[in-house]
Amino acid sequence: MKLGRGSKTRMGEQDAKQAVGSQPSPAEAAPPVVPAPPPAPVAPPPETDELAALRREVAELRDKNLRLLADAQNLHKRTQREKDEALRYAEGDFARELLVVLDDLERTRASAQADADAQALAEGVRIVYEHFLKILQDRGISPIEAVGRPFNPDFHEALLQRPHPTHPAGTVIEEAARGWRMRERVLRPSRVIVSAGADAGRASDGKQPDQTQRKD
Repeated sequence: MKLGRGSKTRMGEQDAKQAVGSQPSPAEAAPPVVPAPPPAPVAPPPETDELAALRREVAELRDKNLRLLADAQNLHKRTQREKDEALRYAEGDFARELLVVLDDLERTRASAQADADAQALAEGVRIVYEHFLKILQDRGISPIEAVGRPFNPDFHEALLQRPHPTHPAGTVIEEAARGWRMRERVLRPSRVIVSAGADAGRASDGKQPDQTQRKD
C-alpha cells in the first residue's frame, strides 16, 4: 500500500519527537564535579655528595680566615711593641758614644787638677772637642756656617744689627751661639749679629732683620 507524501511527513515528525524524547537532559547527562585534591608537598632533593663537600670547604675556609685574622692582629700588636721599644731606646748607641767623650772630659779635668799647665789643659780640651765633633759628624750632625755669610732666616736667628765698616748690610758678622743641623734638617739655628752696613742710617730694603734686639 502506498502512502502519500503527507503521511510520510507525519511519520517523520513522530519519529523525530520520539528520538528527542528518548535523549537525556544536559543536567542528567553531566556527571557531578568533584574538586581536585591539593598537591602534595614536594620534598627537597636529598643532599648530594658534591653539595656536602662544598659545605665542608666553606666551613674550612671560614675557620682559616678566622685564624689568619687572629695571626694578623697578633703580628700588628707585636710590631707595635717592637716599634715602641725601638723608639724608647733609639738613642742608646748615641749615648754610648757620648760616654767616651765624658771619659775624655773626666781625664782632662783630672789632669788639670794635677797639673796647672794651661797648655796641657788646652790640648786636652782640643782633643775632647774634636772627638765629640767627629761623633756628631758620623751621625750626620754638622755646624751651620754663619760668620761672613748673608743672613738666611732658614738657618740664622738674628739677635740685633750693628754697623760695620767693611761688611755690607745683611751679612752675619758675629755668632753668639752656633747652629746645628742633621743632614737637611735644622736642629738649632745660629744666633747671630748682622751688619747694618757702614751707613747705619741707610734705609733697609725690608728683607734684613730688624735692628731691635730679639728676646728669647
